[in-house]
Amino acid sequence: MVKLKGFGDIEIKKISFMKDGSIVRLNQVIAILEGLEPTKEIKDCIQLLEEIKKIEEID
Repeated sequence: MVKLKGFGDIEIKKISFMKDGSIVRLNQVIAILEGLEPTKEIKDCIQLLEEIKKIEEID
């Protein structure tokens, strides 16, 4: 389990189905979210996805 920076009560476990293509999918979702109205929730979600990307890139 990895604690996500800035999200004290959220942990993520890297599971086997997360492969190379998952970073591409994360980038696609981030791009979609960036096209939406930048609410606090959207910004938090983008930040969370960026943290998950960092975990993916480590392995």
